[in-house]
Amino acid sequence: MIEIKNLKKSFGEKHVLNDLQLQVFDKEILFIVGRSGSGKSVLLKHIMGLMKPDSGEVLIDGTDMTKLEGTALIERLYNIGMIFQGGALFDSMSVGQNVTFYLENHAKVAGEKIKRSEIRELGEMALEQVGLKGTYDFQISDLSGGMKKRASIARGIVYKPAYLFYDEPTTGLDPITGKKIAELIVTLHQRGGKTTIVVSHDIVTTLYCADRIALIEDATIKIIDSPMKFMKYENDSIKEFNRMIGYDLSLIRHKD
Repeated sequence: MIEIKNLKKSFGEKHVLNDLQLQVFDKEILFIVGRSGSGKSVLLKHIMGLMKPDSGEVLIDGTDMTKLEGTALIERLYNIGMIFQGGALFDSMSVGQNVTFYLENHAKVAGEKIKRSEIRELGEMALEQVGLKGTYDFQISDLSGGMKKRASIARGIVYKPAYLFYDEPTTGLDPITGKKIAELIVTLHQRGGKTTIVVSHDIVTTLYCADRIALIEDATIKIIDSPMKFMKYENDSIKEFNRMIGYDLSLIRHKD
């Protein structure tokens, strides 16, 4: 479980996170939404321990990520899969080399040592899970935008972390490809039951995937609730979300 307590972060006079409180339940898909510059990605970096707060705690399974540095932080990050907004794939490596980069360097799956002879098989299995069977030896330049996003997801799941974080997974994708990525997020969650946090501006993907939605506003979590209840709050941002989807709540996968 993830618990965030009294988290504060300022850049100069701008308060990005101010006494923020959040609890992420085990095995849920939580979407974090908000306007540009509201602090969504900053919050995600704090959860991973990649950014240190001015004050407050980020507890993952009881360990305060804000207190960890160096090797101790790296050890905790072994249990987190991160899918970056731009994919962050290495153009100089093949698809398979990108996906198995962690395994080549650490030879661990779910925290347990594996044989190096198993690495390719695990990489191919991860690629098959995301719908990229047969692309292990492809070059990154051979992939479309949607395929690159899938490859980055394969890299995030290949070592079977307990937590999976996505930063804007559908940014830059056409609606059809974006829907396929949304479906993949749900499918992977149903198969593996990982606790999943997604930062997103895409309300259609959010409504389809989320178990709960958290709105960051005024440097804190203003509203958090199930999708159906969330979309009924009297809030300017939520009203705008409703206008964007034409008040079509049939897009919500979970019907309360």
